[in-house]
Amino acid sequence: MSRIFDALKNVQATRSKSGTSDAEGLGVMERPELRQSPRRELDVPLTVYGRSASGTPFYQKAEAVNGSATGGLIVMGAAVIEGQDLLLINNRTSKEQVCRVVRVRSRDTETNEVGVAFPSPNPEFWQVADVACIQPEVPLDEGF
Repeated sequence: MSRIFDALKNVQATRSKSGTSDAEGLGVMERPELRQSPRRELDVPLTVYGRSASGTPFYQKAEAVNGSATGGLIVMGAAVIEGQDLLLINNRTSKEQVCRVVRVRSRDTETNEVGVAFPSPNPEFWQVADVACIQPEVPLDEGF
């Protein structure tokens, strides 16, 4: 018998013992959660400072689309590379945060989705209140 056939037989036997059917796990690959803290959807305007590949300093308006205590995902037009350091400024609060680019994905011809990581957790940087906390108190109209 081949090693592949033997491996398949072992997996089938393991699934039979655990009560999992072959169809349930077919084509499904479980990946462990790699994030250190849960992400949250954001809409935070930022100013991003950095250096281009040629070393020329730049700054640009950007937007955070989600974030956590340890980083976030921002949308920006400037070309950046993994490993590059950036300075983020939260335009709502003027708070500053140094970060490192950990992932770059082209969104379209003009913008990139940039994953950034903070050197240490800083949940206060995003300063976004829960929706439940900012709902205005409206008196109930009994005639309504």
